[in-house]
Amino acid sequence: MSEFADRYHEAIRAFISAIVRHPMDADDLAQRFFETIVLSGRLFANADRHKGKFRPYLKQAIRNFLVDERRRQARSPAAEVRPDAVADGWNTISAEVSPGPDEELLRAWARSLVAIAVSRLEASCAANGQTQHFQLFAHRYLQDPDRPPSWREVGQTFGLDEKIARSRAETAARRFRALLRDLVTSDIGSEADVDEELHAVIAVL
Repeated sequence: MSEFADRYHEAIRAFISAIVRHPMDADDLAQRFFETIVLSGRLFANADRHKGKFRPYLKQAIRNFLVDERRRQARSPAAEVRPDAVADGWNTISAEVSPGPDEELLRAWARSLVAIAVSRLEASCAANGQTQHFQLFAHRYLQDPDRPPSWREVGQTFGLDEKIARSRAETAARRFRALLRDLVTSDIGSEADVDEELHAVIAVL
């Protein structure tokens, strides 16, 4: 369950926030979703990878939850949740949502997978006596992704020949890509669509 929380907690919050648009409401609803739907086991009880990908199933589960919350709040004398994101209040929540919430969920999910892959890469490099490989990888690819340093600059920073610095960093990069691919594959449950999902992950980062 903690693995699921690591991957999806922020994604669920982002999806709900894109619908509700009020930070406190989104936090409360995300927490309630975890308590009543995830931790209770209800989310996984009806999940079936043979019927489709998990992410669309999760989005529908969230929408169903929000509809239930709307009904619960309608019976409450003091509503706790303000459905101020959509023009017609809660009435459109059960319908197909706009690209905004879907995109927010995908982006948050992608970031969580990357963070997990980076953490696992660091641990793997440390276990294999390749701490510098990870440091080189992080310096080149993570420190400033929009303006990565040249390989010469990377080598100079670590007092290494440019070719050695590049070779070690790319060794770590290959391991990172493998870890990320494994995470994506485990989420979608099939190798068939993993390349498409990887492209989607990279596109929203």
